[in-house]
Amino acid sequence: MIVKQQAENAAAMLLLMGGKSSRMGADKAQLLFDAQPFWKKIAQELSLCGRVYLSVDQARDSAALEGYTYLRDEISGIGVMGGLYTAFRAVPEELLFVCACDMPFMDHRFVRWMLNRWEEEAQKGAHWDGIVIYGDNGRTYPTAALYHRRIQQKLEKCVQKRLLRMNTFVREETNMLLLPMQEVLPFRSCFRNINTPDDYRQLAAYPYHQS
Repeated sequence: MIVKQQAENAAAMLLLMGGKSSRMGADKAQLLFDAQPFWKKIAQELSLCGRVYLSVDQARDSAALEGYTYLRDEISGIGVMGGLYTAFRAVPEELLFVCACDMPFMDHRFVRWMLNRWEEEAQKGAHWDGIVIYGDNGRTYPTAALYHRRIQQKLEKCVQKRLLRMNTFVREETNMLLLPMQEVLPFRSCFRNINTPDDYRQLAAYPYHQS
């Protein structure tokens, strides 16, 4: 679905649902947590912060997306880069918060923290390509991050060359504001991915309470 171009300054939310879920062996987006599919729970959180776009593969049944605006991958099988590539070619917004469908602890308060930090940096005259959090081991978290349209040409070049590692892209190809996990410790659970059946079994035992 191509979105009609218009001038919009607000940030939008991009929920990535186009992965193969190969390690899980089932569609992660449809796994249940707190009596809801992962994707729907996350989309509801993201919708509190901006317009939500669902990044999906060519096979996804649009009727099951319950009225959300969806973007079908132009290039399949290239992960996060594929979702960003399609989104920046289709949506009018300049800034995207990107979240994966296997992150059921995503919290709108973390998204707002990121957006507020972005505004603070802009007021100081900074022109970052986005904001990405990294952990103690140096690992970056590209699917709980902000990206500005300034990355679009760099992104398209990397896709054309099949340079698809997001950690390398974030650290070497762009001018990202990289923040340590210590700055967002109250939201650390947002970064938890449910990738395998064992992860999901542990999640089933998690004492979840809506705050």
